[in-house]
Formats: sequence, structure tokens, C-alpha cells
Amino acid sequence: MQNNNKELIVIKVFDAPCEIVWNAWVTPELIAKWFAPGIVMDVRELDVRPGGRLRFADPNDKTAGEYTGTFITVKPLQELSFDVVDFSENPAGVPAGFKIEFEEVGKQTKVTLTSIPPENSYDKGASDAWSGCFDRLADVIK
Repeated sequence: MQNNNKELIVIKVFDAPCEIVWNAWVTPELIAKWFAPGIVMDVRELDVRPGGRLRFADPNDKTAGEYTGTFITVKPLQELSFDVVDFSENPAGVPAGFKIEFEEVGKQTKVTLTSIPPENSYDKGASDAWSGCFDRLADVIK
């Protein structure tokens, strides 16, 4: 994790080829297992294309809202970016945006997640959450 007080950057190298890591981001059954720390998400929509929608919810909390967003960039095996509004804990919604870059390094894959506006400030909670998600992703792709 890096912090320049303007953006959140989380980097992890996975012991898997890029195609396997990419598929864990774009396959509903796989992303459901790792995208939120501590739970298996209910993936209600995952339309991975520019302008496509994503909608996730915690199936154990019927009072919480959804995590909804739109894909901005989809470059298979290279880059995903999306903006989201997280209604899971705040009924007004918390906006955020992320860019995920995939880089094949030998038989491994380096993933770099960078916050993009409107979430452009460092947040220790967000960093810890993404680090936990990436640890779960590593388990899913074993």
C-alpha cells in the first residue's frame, strides 16, 4: 500500500497467470467470494464492458443498501476502471472510483489498484479493506 495523501494505491503480486486473476474480477461466481472482507457477496449484476453496471449486496444484511457502479474502462487482461456508490452503510451513498491494472510478471500477476476521483484521498479503512479483499482473492485463485 502507498499513500501520497491524494490517492489510495494498493499493490499485490499474485502467484497466478494474468488470465486467472482477470477472470476472478469479471466472473460473478468468483468475485462474490473475495470482493468484500468476511462475506460472500450477492452479485446482482456484473456487466463487464464500458458503460456496463455492477451491483453487489451483503446477503446477510437485508437492511443495508447496495454497492452499485459503472465500468468506465475494460481492457481485458490489462485494465479495469469503475465508479461506484456504496449504499451499504450510508443511505445517502458514498461515491468512489477505482482503476485496476494487471501486469504479467513471469508466472505471476501484479495488480495495482488506484483510487480515482471522486475518492481521491487516503483512507486507512479503505486500504485495510482492499488489502483484506486481495488476500481473499489470492485464496480464491489458488
